Amino acid sequence: MMTALLLIASLVHAQTELYDVPALSRADFNRLAAASSVPLYWKSVSSGTEPLDPASIDPVGVNADLSYYVKDGRFTDRFRRAYLSLAEARRQELVRQELDQGRPVVLVSDFKGASPADRALVQYVSEAGKVIDDLYLEQKGALRLKDSVPPSDLASRALFWRNQGPWCEAPKTEHDPFCSGHPAFPPKRCSAYPEGSAQDEEYCRSLDSALLSPFTVVRRKGPALAAVPLTEVYGEKMRQVSKALLRAAQSQGPEEAVLKDYLLAAAQAFETNDWEKADEAWTAMGSRNSKWYLRIAPDEVDWDPCQVKAGFHVSFGRIDTASLEWQDKLSPLKQEMEDALARLIGPSYTARQVAFGIPDFIEIVLNNGDSRMSRGAVAGQSLPNWGKVAQEGRRRTMVMTNIGEDPESKAVARQKAAELFDPEALAYYPEDKEPGLLGVILHEAAHNLGPHSDTKIDGKGPAEVFGGRLESVLEELKAQTAALWYVDLLLRKGLIDERRAKEIYVRELFWSFGHVSLGLFTDSGEPKPYSQLAAIQLGSFVKDGAMERLPNGRFRVHFDKLPASIESLMRRTGVIKATGDAQGGKALVDAFVSGPDAGLVPVAEIQAKLLKYPKETYLYTVLY
Repeated sequence: MMTALLLIASLVHAQTELYDVPALSRADFNRLAAASSVPLYWKSVSSGTEPLDPASIDPVGVNADLSYYVKDGRFTDRFRRAYLSLAEARRQELVRQELDQGRPVVLVSDFKGASPADRALVQYVSEAGKVIDDLYLEQKGALRLKDSVPPSDLASRALFWRNQGPWCEAPKTEHDPFCSGHPAFPPKRCSAYPEGSAQDEEYCRSLDSALLSPFTVVRRKGPALAAVPLTEVYGEKMRQVSKALLRAAQSQGPEEAVLKDYLLAAAQAFETNDWEKADEAWTAMGSRNSKWYLRIAPDEVDWDPCQVKAGFHVSFGRIDTASLEWQDKLSPLKQEMEDALARLIGPSYTARQVAFGIPDFIEIVLNNGDSRMSRGAVAGQSLPNWGKVAQEGRRRTMVMTNIGEDPESKAVARQKAAELFDPEALAYYPEDKEPGLLGVILHEAAHNLGPHSDTKIDGKGPAEVFGGRLESVLEELKAQTAALWYVDLLLRKGLIDERRAKEIYVRELFWSFGHVSLGLFTDSGEPKPYSQLAAIQLGSFVKDGAMERLPNGRFRVHFDKLPASIESLMRRTGVIKATGDAQGGKALVDAFVSGPDAGLVPVAEIQAKLLKYPKETYLYTVLY
């Protein structure tokens, strides 16, 4: 017990005020004191600043004695205990509010009747996933805190598990200093950077290119900083993952030869930190030569305060054979999509020969680590982000088909749409899942088109040119704007009709509103790439007259003007990325996020409409 208390004491947030906890407001102090039978009242003062000091406290009750709490002009130890109890009560309130912003949805995958090989695969991947969860906790700086959350504090432990750390993420609570799943209010400091580092924008921009490799962490080596391989820091757990993958590979027969190759290559990568062979084996898999989808690696960077370091994750699912139809339709268009984008961008970008796979549809079985979100789910991914496979445009892409498809989630989504769109636009909100899936397919395909995350500009990668934070926003803006821009290509090719095109537009605009409602920055000031791209898109469309905010707060979509507005934004974004125009990229983002055009998208109003609906928290039941 003493060890836990000492740990808690050592983790207290440096920015707190009284007794090393966040400062209670006067209103919360008085409200919580009354609810907790603490006989104290924090009185107002004429200056209006209302500082909490001994002179500002009155006792409550007939012939009440303040000396228990204030003596010789100072707060007593009894006051300290009372204040800390009120601070803890406030924390518990916020923990509940954080949890209440999620609505549990369980995805059940039952393999009890499957073949021995399938059951063994599920068992060993699940075991690897548990270790990946701990690896990701360690990357986030949360693993060391896990055991010091009191066992009796069930709500805080639930928050810690759901958020993979004690830090709040839901939009109503993430910026409140009292929202924490740990009684010591530890600051968010990931392990990718040295202890004591600021991990803010200025610090991130100070890192030179040698420190930006995604498969390293930054450590002090004498007076200098050095990039240290993941295996040197997380080697023990990475070897545990490797052993589980080797056992999974041994369980597979010749009918899953490509999966076995990937399992063996990934097992080796977790030992060596060399991911190229694993990427090659992974991109050789597909829905026509394996019934499984598995990606286990360090990949995405959104979790990282500098947004350059790759987070460990598992995405494991079964191939949904419905993907084969759209693969056949879209595969012949890949080069045409690249060439069209190059023409739009102009002379600053030359079209490449592209060879990426059209997305596989999968029914997700299990997400671990960076792929398991506290609220919502990753609808699609295009990986890897770096290396030879990425440079040669051979990424593999997936789209999850069993996310948001339960009856309750579909009903809630339509209710939200009715609060956002006027009746004409709402008439095109789709009843089936294909428009949403097509939007994700086009988004993920676009990550492989045009200037992308591995494009070099004067020998420098995008993270060096733009900074990791800005590059994350620009790359996602490119992909999502391209997803809308390519709708017209599908229409011209006869793959969809005009109604389907409008359904895709409305579904993707709905997606943008949803991300705007989550807020544009994290609690520590990092940009939320999806939210910021959504604000840029919606603001641009309103500014161009392609969307109109009506007096009742709903939006009308002018479908006749929308394609031109999309193309204008696509061209501007493509040129910025192709030329490495960091100043132009910052100006574009700032204008719609915090500058003169930010008011075109009323964030607070959208939040008021959408945040009253708890967002899905996906739970995974796997039976074998």
